[in-house]
Amino acid sequence: MLKLLIKTIGVSFYEQHAGLFLVVCYLLFGAVEGSQLVSYHFALLISICSSPIVWLIIFFVWIVYAIKCYLFAKQKLALPTFNFAVEVTKLRVVRQHNIWLKVYAFMLMPILSYAALILYISIRYHYFFSLFATLIGILILFLTLSFLTFKSNNYNFNPVKNWVNTSWIKINKPFWSWPLFYLFYEQPLMLFACKLVSLLAFKSILWVFADVGNDIRVFLTAMLAVVLSHAMLIFNWVKFDAAYLSFVRNLKISSFKRSTYWLIVLMILVIPELTLLIWLTRFDVAQIFMAVVFCMSTLFALLTLVHVLKTDIERYMKFVLFFFFITMLAILAGHYLIFSVALLFVSILIFMVYYMKIDLKELD
Repeated sequence: MLKLLIKTIGVSFYEQHAGLFLVVCYLLFGAVEGSQLVSYHFALLISICSSPIVWLIIFFVWIVYAIKCYLFAKQKLALPTFNFAVEVTKLRVVRQHNIWLKVYAFMLMPILSYAALILYISIRYHYFFSLFATLIGILILFLTLSFLTFKSNNYNFNPVKNWVNTSWIKINKPFWSWPLFYLFYEQPLMLFACKLVSLLAFKSILWVFADVGNDIRVFLTAMLAVVLSHAMLIFNWVKFDAAYLSFVRNLKISSFKRSTYWLIVLMILVIPELTLLIWLTRFDVAQIFMAVVFCMSTLFALLTLVHVLKTDIERYMKFVLFFFFITMLAILAGHYLIFSVALLFVSILIFMVYYMKIDLKELD
C-alpha cells in the first residue's frame, strides 16, 4: 500500500509541479556561476543558521510547501480512482500514521535535503538555535501533515461546519466570473497556497538578480515564475469549466467573447503580482505594459494547452517544462515582445477554433 501511495501521490506531485521545481533549481544553481556555487550556498546556509529572522523566513517557505503537499494529497484522495486508499483506514492508527509520514517524507524530500545541510552547519559551527528549531519545526510539520491526512481520510463523512454565515451577502455573479468564485468558495486553501508560492518565487528571483538593476528581463523571469506557479490552478479551472460551464456553448456568446472573458479572469487572478510589479518598476509604463502582455500571453497559452491536451496531466506537465525552456530562451535573447504578441495571437486563435470543436465531456 505504501509503494502504491508513493507512486500515485508522491511521484505525480513531482510530475505536476515540475515547472515550479525547475524554477527553484534555476534560482539555487543556474543563477550562480559555477565557480561561486559552493561559496554562495555556504554563505546562504550560514545566514540561515546565524539569524533567527532568516530561519523563520525559510521555515515559512517550508510551511507553504507543506500546505501545497497536503492539499495535493487531499485532492487526490477525494478522487473516485483513489478508492483503494480506504484500505488504509482498516489498519491500526499507528500503522496509518507511519504510512502517511513516509508518503510525506517522499514529497518533502527537497525540504529534508536542505534541512540536513542546515543541521550539519548548525552542529559544526555551534548554532544551537537553528539546530533545535529545525528539528522541532520538521517534526511539527510531519506530525501535522500526518494527523490532518489521517483525520480527513478516516472522518471524511463528517459534515463541514460553516463558522461564518455569509448567506446575507447577495452578489450578482456573471457567468464569466464563476471560476473566480469557484476558487474563493471551493478552493480557498489552494488559492492561498498558490498565491504565497507565486509571490515568494517572484520576490526570490528579484532578490537573486538584485545587482542587475531595473532590467525588464529580470521582471519577465519573475513573471514567468508567477505563471508557472498557477499552472495547476489553470488546469483545475479548465476541469471546472468543462463540468459546470459547458452550457455556455449553447448560448449566443461567440468564442471571441469567451476568450476575452478568460483574459479578464486571468488578469484579475494576477492582480497582486502585477501591483507589486508596478511598484517595483517605479511606474515605468513601458515595462509595465511589456510585463502585462507577457503575463497574459503565457497564462492564456497554458489555458489553451490544457484544452488541446484534453486535461491529460502527464502530457500537460511535459509541455509546461518545454514551455519554460522556450520562454526563457525568448527572454534571454531579448525577443520577449515578439514572442509575447505572437504567443497571445496564436493561443487566442487556437482557443477560438478548438473550443467549439472539442467535446467537453472529455475534459470533465
